[in-house]
Amino acid sequence: MDNFQGDPALRLTKNGATLTYKGGQPVMDSGLENQAQISLLTRQGWAGNLLFADTSEQIGSDFLERAESTITLSGLALIENAAENALDSELFGTVTATAINPTSDRTNVSIDIQPPGQDAAQILLAKNGQNWINQAANPAHGKV
Repeated sequence: MDNFQGDPALRLTKNGATLTYKGGQPVMDSGLENQAQISLLTRQGWAGNLLFADTSEQIGSDFLERAESTITLSGLALIENAAENALDSELFGTVTATAINPTSDRTNVSIDIQPPGQDAAQILLAKNGQNWINQAANPAHGKV
């Protein structure tokens, strides 16, 4: 792959998305990783959609809203459906999402993507409620 082809590769970390640079040039992504992350993690009603007259070009899904809701069996199914709906495109091919709740304060989502004629890819996401519990119990404003 040419170092200048594709989009700058977005990499999700515990502290948000990052870009990696080599010799001043961002590492590029020519696959589906950027598109999948944008489709999943952009909320419905994103302000940038005002720039697209054609509604088929607008982005946004309810995946984050579903993932932030109360953890229940039906809620896990809604997360799976939201992920599959967000990635419902010929570009992604066959998409299967699985959401589990291994501990009371954690949700893990695994999304398998099989694009036509390409290698399969997997996206793994985790929501750890303990972070929010700690923030609520010890808020920053209490330290001032």
